[in-house]
Amino acid sequence: MSIRVMLIEDDPDWIEGIKWIFQKTSDLILVAAIPSLETGLELVKHLEVDVILLDVMFQQERDGVQAINELLDIKKDVKIIMLSSLEDEKVIWDAYLYGAVNYIVKSTDYNTIPQAIREAYANEAGIHASSAKAIRKAFHRLKEEHFRKLLTPQERRILTYVYLGKTTSEIRTILNIEEKTIDNHITSINRKMQVKNRKEAAQIAKKKGLLLDEILSGETGETPHI
Repeated sequence: MSIRVMLIEDDPDWIEGIKWIFQKTSDLILVAAIPSLETGLELVKHLEVDVILLDVMFQQERDGVQAINELLDIKKDVKIIMLSSLEDEKVIWDAYLYGAVNYIVKSTDYNTIPQAIREAYANEAGIHASSAKAIRKAFHRLKEEHFRKLLTPQERRILTYVYLGKTTSEIRTILNIEEKTIDNHITSINRKMQVKNRKEAAQIAKKKGLLLDEILSGETGETPHI
């Protein structure tokens, strides 16, 4: 069974490149190559399409990422693969969030595209190598944001003093709270961060930027002791 592909792309070189690579395949059919996003949105209503190759940037039109939802509303089962010269982390991340199954940077080899189409059609699409770095960075950023939201301001405050080598007794004096309360906070921190002890938590917190700068800065003049 042939896979029906629609290309919505305004770069003439890429249109010709896709046509050329399709001539070398027997299982892929290019049903249309449309240089306009708005025309593509209208035409897709009248065509049988399995996979759409969609450019991100169009001259004097909205970008392709904004059109993903609209295309999926028209054909809910279609698989959308984004094509772009942009390697911007946010653009790539947004494309996946809106429903694209893959994102291929245009510096990639044309010969990798047919397999990406086959994988998308079979619901086996992996992250294309050309966009994998940006996705890893986005996941790393989200994980750091998750930790920031996970820890309360007081937990971050205590963890910062732990990083500076303060004992529970010293933290009690600085923050004017009971030692048992501090121990409860540290137990909560270890559980949330999935670590075994306070020193490990403090080291991870430092790497992830979770410690409080106002305590680490010249206000204390302290250096870490862990």
